[in-house]
Amino acid sequence: MAGKTHPLAALQKAVKPLLGFVVLVVLWQYGAPLSGIPGYILPLPSEIAEKFWQTRAVQLQHLSVTGMTTLVGLALSLAVGVLMALAVVYIEALKTVILPVLAAFNSIPKIAIAPLFVIWFGLGIESKIILAFLLGLFPIFVNSMTGLGEIEPDVLDLSRLAGGTPMRIFAKVRLMNALPYIIDALKVSFPLALVGSIVGEFIGGNSGIGYLILSGQFNLDTPLVFAALVSITLFTTLGIGAVAVVEKVFLKWRPSQRRR
Repeated sequence: MAGKTHPLAALQKAVKPLLGFVVLVVLWQYGAPLSGIPGYILPLPSEIAEKFWQTRAVQLQHLSVTGMTTLVGLALSLAVGVLMALAVVYIEALKTVILPVLAAFNSIPKIAIAPLFVIWFGLGIESKIILAFLLGLFPIFVNSMTGLGEIEPDVLDLSRLAGGTPMRIFAKVRLMNALPYIIDALKVSFPLALVGSIVGEFIGGNSGIGYLILSGQFNLDTPLVFAALVSITLFTTLGIGAVAVVEKVFLKWRPSQRRR
């Protein structure tokens, strides 16, 4: 089939980044001791791997807490962001109010206001969920607004002429046009929501992967800090991969999916 990637070419494309990573790890493993860098500053990959394996149960426990607050916050971002986008698309006057306010709020570093949420909502999961929600909201709102609103007028006119009701036009035209934009926004918002949860755990918390990183920092256990960063990377990769699977299964009609 024309335009389909050959399996060998796809394999080569996947292997190249992996080889680069392996070379980097080897240079790190054998180059760090030669450079005289102390282990408490930059532990060796072998030490990080050993610590990762030794603390895998503890990391899974803390990562499950962070994952829960991240996913709940992301779900709220998705629901509220799409609803706000719908309001802006169907009520044009709201665009001049909502978009500047969200853009201005998005420019504020969330780590600067994180202590306020801890004061207002306590050290529990509520403050972490709110931070995850706030960091994930803006990309979803902007992409949803673009996907729902930027449709050719001729397409909408043709849909009305074909007897489409406002609800059918929304479901078959606007929503289908917006789905790729929302999926792309989720790929951006997921790691942002994760950052929000971890920031909340840094500011105040007694569980979560951010709390585990702080524990490693206070105890000068640098391998534990790096091991926790590996856990965060794996969780982020898994989350974005899950979004990509949803895209592949439910958006097969998307041009980027048909070319594969």
